[in-house]
Amino acid sequence: MSCDLPDEALFILNVLYKGRHFRTDAGYHSEKLYKIYIKKFTGRSCLSIEDTLQILMNDGYVAQIRKKKVKYYIAGMKSAIFALKSHGYNVVDGRYRKL
Repeated sequence: MSCDLPDEALFILNVLYKGRHFRTDAGYHSEKLYKIYIKKFTGRSCLSIEDTLQILMNDGYVAQIRKKKVKYYIAGMKSAIFALKSHGYNVVDGRYRKL
């Protein structure tokens, strides 16, 4: 593995990437993210979502949008794509249109 991100952080990056949340005005709702995360990582050995998001924010992958309810978006696009690709996630490099 080329980056030191845990599986929980890669999961959150993948959710944000699949939803195309790249702009500062279009983020992913934190409540939806919490529900998806809890379904996937339920054990005590897993990191909490707050810790995982803090890791991603400290490394510059994710940023917050402070509104009534906090939203998250991918801030470092190149580094996020590199991390997802290096761990075997399906990532499209350029702008491809769906048919």
